[in-house]
Amino acid sequence: MILHFLAQSPNPFDGVVPDFGVFGVEFNAAWKKLLGGVWGLAFVVFAFGTIRATLELQSAKRNGFHTSVAGHTASLKRSVIGLAVLASLGLIFGAVLTVF
Repeated sequence: MILHFLAQSPNPFDGVVPDFGVFGVEFNAAWKKLLGGVWGLAFVVFAFGTIRATLELQSAKRNGFHTSVAGHTASLKRSVIGLAVLASLGLIFGAVLTVF
């Protein structure tokens, strides 16, 4: 009964696409600058994290701390995956918007 009702109700989002142009040129430029700045800062944070994790891993290997090598390896993997996700963020959002 409920599924039948939901199947017959019209979709209010049919044909609607995200558009920030309705708020004006100033808003459109401002949110793009803000998003670009935050994205750039995220690259810096992950880059420093990757360098730190690499140095800590090499130090642990050099000094023979086999128990902490696994932890530093996991930290390095997370940092590299984070950088890869940040680098492909534009493609991910583009693909999602294309599908929907």
